[in-house]
Amino acid sequence: MSSDEKQQQYHHGNLREALLEMAVLHLRDEGHEKLSLRAIARDLGVSQTAPYRHFDDKNALLAALAAAGFAELAAKTATAAKKHPADAAAALQACGVAYVRFARANPEKYLLMFGPGIVERQRYVELVENSDAAFRVLLEVIEQAQREGLFSGKPTHMVANAAWALVHGLSTLLIGHLQWIMSEREVERQIAVATGMLVDR
Repeated sequence: MSSDEKQQQYHHGNLREALLEMAVLHLRDEGHEKLSLRAIARDLGVSQTAPYRHFDDKNALLAALAAAGFAELAAKTATAAKKHPADAAAALQACGVAYVRFARANPEKYLLMFGPGIVERQRYVELVENSDAAFRVLLEVIEQAQREGLFSGKPTHMVANAAWALVHGLSTLLIGHLQWIMSEREVERQIAVATGMLVDR
């Protein structure tokens, strides 16, 4: 496809999505520090000014990537939890497993979502809302668990924070080190053991 054809294609409204898809590839190859709007535009075959129709700057693009990541994380954990509508303990473990698997499948995006790479993230409404929505999935599972008698007398937000800390810590360890020294079977067993601790009475 020629450069002119690509320009015409992206005039039909899918440039933003194409930019995000290409940005994910650059994020994997280069990390967020070296990610460049100009390089992304070049690889898409559009003008260097085209990305600025959708993103004010690189920071805005990174925020949009993180927002999309949180939306995906929320969807995956919610789907996992809904498979156990009558068993909060099983729903919580399934939610934890889905969380860790998302992190392992998307390490660069995951580190961007929770790392310091985005400046003044509170400025980006979509990012804040999607992040809150992902945490709300966990809160709702904890609330269900408390109705079933688990975590009795403990503040819901604090239980949720503790559960999050466990799966976030395991995810970070796996991304940074453990997955390179453990077999895939051992990794899956580690995920099961860790998330099982969430509901270990």
